[in-house]
Amino acid sequence: MIKVVIFDNKRVIESVYPNPGDDVRIAWAQEGPDCKGWCAFTEGGELLLAVDKDDVFELLIRAALNHLDLVGVETGVCKNKAMFPGLYTLGFRDAPGGGLTVNIKEFFKPCGGCGHSR
Repeated sequence: MIKVVIFDNKRVIESVYPNPGDDVRIAWAQEGPDCKGWCAFTEGGELLLAVDKDDVFELLIRAALNHLDLVGVETGVCKNKAMFPGLYTLGFRDAPGGGLTVNIKEFFKPCGGCGHSR
């Protein structure tokens, strides 16, 4: 089973994301001893970088957005164009001035009557 942990330890974060700001966090996906991928994001809601080693992109984004939702962030944003294709499939939309955005509360609402989240 793949487990995702949110790290706020600066030394752990620096091991995969150089020169992070104080508000950078890492969503780390692991199965047993194997890292399946990670996503760097800020406590303010910006998704910075996702490294997907085993088709866990959606899991990483969901984990990061869930953490942000729990700390009261309403909007997720991303300016990293390499992440755009995957984010579009998850419901992110073009933001005024560039980048992509998603309303986090809307992201986690079940889709119309189907019983599944997006």
